[in-house]
Amino acid sequence: MTIEVSEGRYTDRIAEKNRKLIISSSVFGIIRQHLVRNIGIERLKDFLFHYGWEMGVNDAKEIMRNESSIEELVKIGPLRHIENGHIKGMDHDCTVKHDDNQNLVSVHGRGIWVDSYEAEEHIKQLGISDQPVCHTLIGYASGYMSTVFGESVYAKEIECVGKGDPVCRWETKTKRQWERENEEIFHKETPILKELEVTYEQLLEQQKLVTRLADFQKRLTEEISNGSNLQTIANIVYTAGNLPIIIEDKMHRHLAYSGLSEEKYLHLKEDMEKHIEEHQTDLFQKQSNQFFPFRKKIIKTDIQERIITPILVQKEIIGYCAFIYEDMKEHNHEEDFLFLDRFANATSLILLNEKTKFESFERMKGNFLEQILDGKLPAAEIIKRGRYTGLDLEKPYYITIMNHKERKSSIEEEFQLQEQIYETTFRYFNEQNHNLLVGHRDGNMVLFTSAETINHSTINKLIEEYHQFISKLYPQGEFKFGISGLGDRIESAPKLFEKAVIALRLTIKRDISSFQSLGIIGMLITSENMNGIKRVAEQELGSLYNLEDPKTVELLKTLYYFLLNGGKLEQTMNELALSMSGLRHRINKIESLLEKDLRDSNETHQLLLIIKSLIALGELNLD
Repeated sequence: MTIEVSEGRYTDRIAEKNRKLIISSSVFGIIRQHLVRNIGIERLKDFLFHYGWEMGVNDAKEIMRNESSIEELVKIGPLRHIENGHIKGMDHDCTVKHDDNQNLVSVHGRGIWVDSYEAEEHIKQLGISDQPVCHTLIGYASGYMSTVFGESVYAKEIECVGKGDPVCRWETKTKRQWERENEEIFHKETPILKELEVTYEQLLEQQKLVTRLADFQKRLTEEISNGSNLQTIANIVYTAGNLPIIIEDKMHRHLAYSGLSEEKYLHLKEDMEKHIEEHQTDLFQKQSNQFFPFRKKIIKTDIQERIITPILVQKEIIGYCAFIYEDMKEHNHEEDFLFLDRFANATSLILLNEKTKFESFERMKGNFLEQILDGKLPAAEIIKRGRYTGLDLEKPYYITIMNHKERKSSIEEEFQLQEQIYETTFRYFNEQNHNLLVGHRDGNMVLFTSAETINHSTINKLIEEYHQFISKLYPQGEFKFGISGLGDRIESAPKLFEKAVIALRLTIKRDISSFQSLGIIGMLITSENMNGIKRVAEQELGSLYNLEDPKTVELLKTLYYFLLNGGKLEQTMNELALSMSGLRHRINKIESLLEKDLRDSNETHQLLLIIKSLIALGELNLD
């Protein structure tokens, strides 16, 4: 079948320069969706406004060929709006004022569009908006009214169905009126060509930045490969960016700085410490007293501005890098952060390398300490090997044991924390210029300290200072120390270790105990005397010498604290968290089981000595 259309191929009814196109609203909705995807929502608003403006101008010019009355033109405009299919209906009223010379004074139009095709299609294609969406309708009304009045008149959508309002409500006023009301309603379109020029310039700037970053990264990599230290790297960064730089550990102690005098650095450091103290809850992790792990941060005080980024080694923050500004407004801190991040990465590699070498050496020393405590190497061999660690093992020494208890931690967390404390310990003593051996034994940390390195201090003072440091750094933990007596021969190290263990076991009411402070207890308690002490304990304690029964152990604990406090009931009650009646009941029961009078000083001294001996031997644990 052949169908030929020959008649009506052409028509003269369509004006060549003003053809009307019929397009469905759904197709326009798809066009809208693609425009958003390709040019963005902000350019879409201007594009559709000017598209609607041109439609309004053309319709106004066409109607004005046959109609000159302002009143009629204002009435016809909304009807043409409906004819074009933009809306199904509207409510509209308009107030126009002229002066005596018939000059336009004001225009105030108000109305509601019914079933805006734009709102419907926007919701269908893009969902509910956070702002009005009838840009074409606003543009149409603005273009139409401006043409009719011969002066700029703009429409503004007050409510919109496209953003979830019940109706599309709008107002029209002259440009002068909107300006007097300080309302921002005018759409300004940037030509595509201009936008491309701006984009090209931005790309050039980005290319320059990428090139600078690449050169900077290459220079840092070369310096690290050549074995440069942290101070050398800091100097290079300062030279490259002309910005003072500071590198600090997580306790805010400086590792290196460049571009600052020592006086200036100390002044800025004091100012920053004051700022940190005032803003501690915002800046710090309270449990570890360090900066909260952030990727970057800006800190501003009265005399300085800093951008800061953390130094990460093995997923742990170990310090911070910072650029110092006198006036940040003169710099692009976003770009500076890019350089600072790369410097922080370089710093991480340097510190990781130092950490690995340091830990390897210290762990070697820790293994050596275990060999010393095992007592299997000849003294001459131990002394010879000691020289490789920088220790003269022919000199007198002390052995200290540290026990650490973490509240409410899992086995994995405890192990990780022990490793951190271990590393912190030998770094602390290294910074204090104390060369010592640090190791682990029986779940405790062991410190082998040469008396020579203590200088004019005492071993107790040394451990007290370390205890204050480690307790402040890890406030959630509990640390106990047992200190041996002074050893003069290296082959006696196992014996001194045993004395430190005894001292540690007797740190029930205090954090630090030395073997020397134990007096006669220290002299009596040895592994050779263990059987004799047990026989005496069994004879004197009677039925209370059942150390496997928790109830009996609890009674022994009550007796021990009662004896330590010299028989003072109130002090004992507070330390054991008992009521007075409960404590009296226990004391009466203990006296009954022992068949002894706890007011007899001879009896109480002997009982206290026996219980201390059992604790020191590890037979009784009252924790």
